[in-house]
Amino acid sequence: MAMMQQTAATTFPTTFQCGNILLRIQETLGSGAFGVVYKVQDLATFNFYALKSILCLNASALQNVVREAELLKQISHPNIIAILGTGQVNGTQGYLHMLLLTEYCPGGNFNQRLPSPSTNQMNLKWMKQMAHAIAYLHSRNVVHRDLKPDNVLLTATEDVKLGDFGLAREYIALTQIQGYAQNIFAPYYMQSEVGTKYYMAPEVFSIRGYSAKADVFSLGVLLYAILERDHVIIGGKAYYGAFVAIPNLPGRIGLGFAMETINPCFNIVFSSSSNYFGSLQMLIRQALNYDPHNRPTAQQVYQSLVAIEQRFNENCNTL
Repeated sequence: MAMMQQTAATTFPTTFQCGNILLRIQETLGSGAFGVVYKVQDLATFNFYALKSILCLNASALQNVVREAELLKQISHPNIIAILGTGQVNGTQGYLHMLLLTEYCPGGNFNQRLPSPSTNQMNLKWMKQMAHAIAYLHSRNVVHRDLKPDNVLLTATEDVKLGDFGLAREYIALTQIQGYAQNIFAPYYMQSEVGTKYYMAPEVFSIRGYSAKADVFSLGVLLYAILERDHVIIGGKAYYGAFVAIPNLPGRIGLGFAMETINPCFNIVFSSSSNYFGSLQMLIRQALNYDPHNRPTAQQVYQSLVAIEQRFNENCNTL
């Protein structure tokens, strides 16, 4: 496992080609179990983009990721990061790296944004845009599987751009490599960026199997985080989500994990400051239901948020 972490990074030359675009790296934006994300500049247009380098252990794995990336390039939604190009490069120790060129979001991610205040109108806009993006993915038979604040990016105008919905596809490609057991990669999938398990639905931790409704649970966690700004601190970094305290245990754990491993009746608590949004609280509770069959679809969440936003705007106009 240490070998994988060491080889996730790639040393690029000052300038290099991705498809037909000549790029120069400006800075490193972040890294995870399977890759590193850079801010790059197109030397012809001077536009900025994000470039993700994905570790692949052999040519077969690289081909799998390329094939999936080409499929993902067909996904088009205003609140989903667009894949603009692909490429590949040789990394250290002979490993291959898939390159994904995407939109650059200067607003950072939700874990960076939520510590600062935002208006109710902005909160509802974010919620609605996330739900709309997830509903679109589900309509295309794509399940994100890794919804969390680090993967919700913001543009310069603070519009949502859902990113990194290819992690599960990368994971599947890697686990298909001959000679590598799936359980070798499971810790990276379950603990990517430290906090992934805090946002997973209960059924993901069980042998029951899961569907698109797992994304709805994770969406509920994100909605709760926006409304309540609940968080835990790990390694000096704040992770926003929905957490519960366990008697006789230090700290707090993610709601979904607590439901599956300790008690399915665990629930979240809303602060008095959010009581104004009673219908929003009810919607979040529905999304965070232990039983996936009792959760709404992402499309239903989106439609409910549209109605909540409309009522909120009408009430503001009458004040």
